[in-house]
Amino acid sequence: MKILSISGILPIPGLISSNDFVFHTYTHYKEIYKDDEVLIIRPTQYKTNIKKIITGKTEFNLLNGKSVLSFFGMEVVIYPFLSSRRVRNFHSILAYSIFFLNRKKIRQLMTHTRFDVIHAQYIFPDGLLAYLISKKYKIPYMITTHNELFYFKHLISNRIATRILKNASFVVPINFRNFNYFNSIGIKNTELIPLGFNKSFLRPQKDIAEGVVKILTVAELIKLKNIDKVIQAVSKLVEKHNITYTVIGRGPEKEKLEQLVDQLNLRKNIEFIDQIDHNKIADEIYKFDIFIMPSYVETFGRVYFEAMAMGIPIICAKNSGIHGYFEENEEGISVNHNNIDEIAEKIELLVANPTKRLSIGKKGQKLVESYTWEKIAGILHERYMYMNNSK
Repeated sequence: MKILSISGILPIPGLISSNDFVFHTYTHYKEIYKDDEVLIIRPTQYKTNIKKIITGKTEFNLLNGKSVLSFFGMEVVIYPFLSSRRVRNFHSILAYSIFFLNRKKIRQLMTHTRFDVIHAQYIFPDGLLAYLISKKYKIPYMITTHNELFYFKHLISNRIATRILKNASFVVPINFRNFNYFNSIGIKNTELIPLGFNKSFLRPQKDIAEGVVKILTVAELIKLKNIDKVIQAVSKLVEKHNITYTVIGRGPEKEKLEQLVDQLNLRKNIEFIDQIDHNKIADEIYKFDIFIMPSYVETFGRVYFEAMAMGIPIICAKNSGIHGYFEENEEGISVNHNNIDEIAEKIELLVANPTKRLSIGKKGQKLVESYTWEKIAGILHERYMYMNNSK
């Protein structure tokens, strides 16, 4: 089977940062389905920001004219397009440029390779390009969607996005917030498929340890992660419970967060670690008893599954990230991301009840065993086969 992946979320190592889950998905996919071929189109923005065009800081400029790259044994083809993401209606119209600016490339690509299926990521421009190629070359497509509900609040982008989704064989939101919305507006063939995680995180659950209960957050230090709320919640518990809180990550909020720790006199209880080597992060997470990250809005958050895979109970924000995947208070816990008292209450529930902590960790671990990269690759293969056989 020949798969055309269209992914504007794909990072280009050393040039453009973004989420690397597409590389992980297809690396594991190709280990299992060795005869299948994957080519990736990476939409890359010209942008309409005059300052960035003049200073040469658009994504396209960073590539220095390169049009074909290779990473992890997969070919990545660069397709430039015009973009204006903050003006939703205008952006949805400009996104058509990805088809018209790359007409020759598309024609050559389709002449050289007969693709069986297309898998796009974002609705714009990825899904729009998939829709236009599908319409011209009769290739079925599916779309994995992220936090893009804002397009449905504007007349033109709403109409185009709805058309794209309704013509897809499968629409795959990675969180329940999008899943529920698409169902509410009548998008058929909507299926929830999460991102995977590396099976190396699956480890024996630790026994209940005496002494200090260690709480962890691993995140970029930005406002939406709500780490300041966790710090304030911890301040309400340190007098009653023997706990520590460790934050692993870096970002623009770090100085403010450290100032907050000093104001609350929590230096004995709270530690910041800038960075852990990627190959050591699993071992580090495994040292802790509770994982919390009440970020809002979180698109997904693979780190929740990684912690759960070790039998560590997690606390996330309601209506965000992986909320909805687990049974509340049985496989995981969710909180109102702005409610410090509720965050403190749920942390205390796990700290003061080690048996409950162990039970939630064990059930959460059982839940995510079905979501390793290998299992997700198998699910995608089934959908690709269905699409190919339905042509």
